[in-house]
Amino acid sequence: MSNHTLMLYGSLEGSKLDSGPVAFAIGAAAALSAHLDVLVPQTDFLMPQAWDGRTGEQNDKETALRRENTSALAELIAAEARERGVSASTLTEWAHAFGMVSFIGDRARLHDIIVIGVDQSIFLSERKVAEHVLFESGRPVVIVPAHSGATFACRRVMVAWDHSRTAARALHDSLPFLRLAEEVTLVCVGGEKKFQSSSDPNVIETALAQKGLNAHFEQIQLGEATIGQALQDRALQGGADLLVMGAFGHSRLREFILGGATRAVLDCPQLPVLLSH
Repeated sequence: MSNHTLMLYGSLEGSKLDSGPVAFAIGAAAALSAHLDVLVPQTDFLMPQAWDGRTGEQNDKETALRRENTSALAELIAAEARERGVSASTLTEWAHAFGMVSFIGDRARLHDIIVIGVDQSIFLSERKVAEHVLFESGRPVVIVPAHSGATFACRRVMVAWDHSRTAARALHDSLPFLRLAEEVTLVCVGGEKKFQSSSDPNVIETALAQKGLNAHFEQIQLGEATIGQALQDRALQGGADLLVMGAFGHSRLREFILGGATRAVLDCPQLPVLLSH
């Protein structure tokens, strides 16, 4: 029996039961025999355009309705998880003294894996929350695009590998998923930076075989694509269900100026991506 705990961050505007982060989190919790905590924070505010021409009583009613709908969504997600045999709990209230984003980061530290979307169109950007959790929680974060399907799969996993500490951390953090996979591919992108390692592909494959993983090493060329594009393109071409990456291997300022693979994936993920920092 697994003792993993997953946390799903959801929002009233962005969460759909049959796709995206919700479907991934429920499916992953079922596959890992993990407990799922469903965090859908109450947001007691209305968009500014909703204030015009409204009385205080009307605003209070809309706020109360929003709170009711938020609680209902969290319970609906948990009920769906329980239908799949997953132990699930919900949390909608949060400590206002610390700020919502900080509260989410604090809660994330208590879990093994965090699942979240990257929708930037809603009031509290999932993209902003995802980056905060990635930096502040010390836990791996799986970002899931909204278009990701209803069926969880982890047959093929691709791991971005550059022989670095960050890549090694990501590899370790993704082991629960790697052990579900039938095939694991470590992909090294040439032409992006120089690699310094005494480990050749055979050594790497043998080390992973000792962990019970059916893994092989592959090197591809960057070409005209960015590193983020190249990794996602190769993952999709290889039929990967999940891409694993070390996040923000450079300084945050350098990543902001230069872009970088992490930022590209956070901005536009094409498949579920496990990021580890």
